[in-house]
Amino acid sequence: MNAEEYQELEARSFHGFPPRAAGQPLFTALLSEEGASQIARHMRIAKQADNTVYVVSFLVDDAYIRQFPVQHAHERTRRALWIPADEVDILNQHLIGDIRVLASYQIDRSDGEVFFA
Repeated sequence: MNAEEYQELEARSFHGFPPRAAGQPLFTALLSEEGASQIARHMRIAKQADNTVYVVSFLVDDAYIRQFPVQHAHERTRRALWIPADEVDILNQHLIGDIRVLASYQIDRSDGEVFFA
């Protein structure tokens, strides 16, 4: 999660995810902290953006989340759920408790290319 998304999450008192930005058709929920941290540490950030990225965790009602099949993101070892962007509000209704910040990383922005994982 980039700094802008984190600020929106903070404004929601960690009770729900903000809508996805234009051009982001999926909300990707990685199934391991290790995989999420690896992606966060290697994320590229635009030069004009804050260079902090965050790894968060959250619990979701099992009956709701089971509708999304497990996908393999980037590598066979990175398992994820791909939730359509227009489902984020519904996902938020099924969160159990608050979203927790597990880690933050300062990212080198040397080449200025933007991508999200």
